[in-house]
Amino acid sequence: MDPSARVCPYCGEPPGGVFCAACGRNLAAVERLPTRAEWEGDSGSLEARCSEATAAFLAAMRAAGCPGLTSTRAPKRSAFRKAPAVRGWIVRPVEREDFEEPRRYEPGLVLSEDGRFHRLDSELRGWGQRDFPQFVHTVSAEPVEMPVEQRLVGELARALEAHGIR
Repeated sequence: MDPSARVCPYCGEPPGGVFCAACGRNLAAVERLPTRAEWEGDSGSLEARCSEATAAFLAAMRAAGCPGLTSTRAPKRSAFRKAPAVRGWIVRPVEREDFEEPRRYEPGLVLSEDGRFHRLDSELRGWGQRDFPQFVHTVSAEPVEMPVEQRLVGELARALEAHGIR
């Protein structure tokens, strides 16, 4: 991105008008949008921005009563024990293309109630059955490191918006 391009002061993406196209925040009260270079210098490291966005997401969800909280099972480890479940919000859904070439699969991301990230996987089941395709989602029982990516900030903002919080 051009360092002189004007960006949203909250997520660093190009705005689409009065409301940011990436994060949905109202920019009407912002006197002057920062340039990309200013935004990167002022808002600290990418890791700090991701941590701040995660903390803000959790605070907003808890204040609103945890709307959209889902419980997803972890893969079963033993035949005699019930599979554990992780309660959280799907921040990044699984992206997959199974029926056209090239086949593609990218795991998703779940943010648990306690603020830890987990990998979301999807398995295609039901080959040869009447109700094919069935997508069975599982989440890793063990947390993963917070992804330090610019898109995480926008995904958290979109998840808030999807649950009516802004």
